[in-house]
Amino acid sequence: MQESDNMETLPLFKLTIKEDESAVQEVNAVALVDIPAIGENFFAFEKQIFVDPKAGESEDEFIPRCISYMVGEGKDQDQAAAICYSTWENKDQKFQETYSDYPKQASENAKIALRWAEENGWGECGTPVGKARANQLAKGEPISRDTIARMAAFERHRQNSQKDLGDGCGRLMWLAWGGDAGIEWAQRKLEQIDRQKMHAFSVVNSEERIVVGPAMIPDMPIYRRDHTGEYYVFFDKKTIETIALKFYAKGFQQSANEMHTKPVEGITFFMSWIADESKGIPKMKQFEDLPDGTWFLGAKVMNDETWSKVKDGTFKGFSVEGMFDMTEVKMKMKEEEIIQQLRDLLKDF
Repeated sequence: MQESDNMETLPLFKLTIKEDESAVQEVNAVALVDIPAIGENFFAFEKQIFVDPKAGESEDEFIPRCISYMVGEGKDQDQAAAICYSTWENKDQKFQETYSDYPKQASENAKIALRWAEENGWGECGTPVGKARANQLAKGEPISRDTIARMAAFERHRQNSQKDLGDGCGRLMWLAWGGDAGIEWAQRKLEQIDRQKMHAFSVVNSEERIVVGPAMIPDMPIYRRDHTGEYYVFFDKKTIETIALKFYAKGFQQSANEMHTKPVEGITFFMSWIADESKGIPKMKQFEDLPDGTWFLGAKVMNDETWSKVKDGTFKGFSVEGMFDMTEVKMKMKEEEIIQQLRDLLKDF
């Protein structure tokens, strides 16, 4: 949810549609977008072309098994080894989005640490994780949210950061983790990620070209700004159920566009369900934190141009569009109250 910096209070509107099929109020299309308003990316199903480490499998067990498989798939020995070692090293980040926009100074700080350690040795300083982090930052490699969180948490060692190199481990490891520039960036970035990326859609099979993810989340305030000003809107469970039923009853399964502007052919929404644990209808795996009443969609994307944009990350989620009735549910709601409402909504999930 975005926040307004220039208003202390914002109106909150409930959006609804009419059940009558002849009424104009309806969701009549779904867009593939770069930043979903609900903050949830879709999930695209990928064909398994790599071997994944099994639970409890060691590196010595995984690498030979992986290489044997990849050679059998037509890779030469060197290619197979490179793929397998990369898979092992990144096994914990397989489903995590990565970021590489940390400051150049963070990379320079890590390089300083590495040069000093090369000349003087690490001694008793640093763990394998810390040393790996220095190499990662020095090379400008992308890092996951979990890594960013660990960088941000390194703030607790700031009291030792101003010592001279060689005077204990404080200064050396502070630089290895990006120094002032890296750790302060990590703190800001972590807050930004957690605020803006509450939920997205995911690729689940590249061979079948299927993407699945949430299209609508009940009771979630969504920031809007237009010629009338700034405000929040939300849909309740009943409205989402009515929207989903009407979407299919009126045959909008192939009504899709890009970024709410360019209509596209070759996209069919062939999966649809509304999560309701009490009825035994589960939430999609990896989206278990979402509330009951969330509407999930699955689309087959046969349009080559659109699919390429899904694959390269241009499109990350679904966004519904249509005509709605708006009812202001409260004359004014403080933005802080909306944020707290959202926190209260999500804390039990």
